[in-house]
Amino acid sequence: MPAARYLTAVAVTLATVLLAGCGGDAESTPPSTTVSAAPSTTAARSTTSTTLSAKAELLAAYDRSWDVYADALRRLDPSQLPTVFAGNALKLAQQEVAEHKANGQPSMVRVTHRARVLLVTATDGVVQDHYTNHSVLVDPVTGKPTEPDPNEVVYQRQSLRRTNGVWKVVEVIEERRP
Repeated sequence: MPAARYLTAVAVTLATVLLAGCGGDAESTPPSTTVSAAPSTTAARSTTSTTLSAKAELLAAYDRSWDVYADALRRLDPSQLPTVFAGNALKLAQQEVAEHKANGQPSMVRVTHRARVLLVTATDGVVQDHYTNHSVLVDPVTGKPTEPDPNEVVYQRQSLRRTNGVWKVVEVIEERRP
């Protein structure tokens, strides 16, 4: 497992250097908030170049993964997770929902994204996001928060893979920041 993370880090670093060297800056997205069961606004993005269209498509898939994840934690139902997650990321998301369900603790997932594409090819993509987490546990009956808003910045990279025409998150890597 450490070797896989090392290789991913090397690939992301290489992709960043290549993108910078080619004069292309990774497309930044404006901050947006993902709320449980909220429709994704990323799908409406339009671009003029093929490269930007690929980035927009990757970011739309990334946003959709957050929508499905938020819904699963709110309803404590992991059944839709395989539509947007695969591999290790799917296992981790399913495990998280199972733990919340066993404790009877749904969550309201709310984050403010600052996502940008680091790499996109025909089959692989990497999205870096320094999002602000406002997610809280909620009372299963009233839906009201049972804890304060953490209001914390999380540094993360997610690897996505296109399989049968569908982008899915396959790995989530937390970035350590001082």
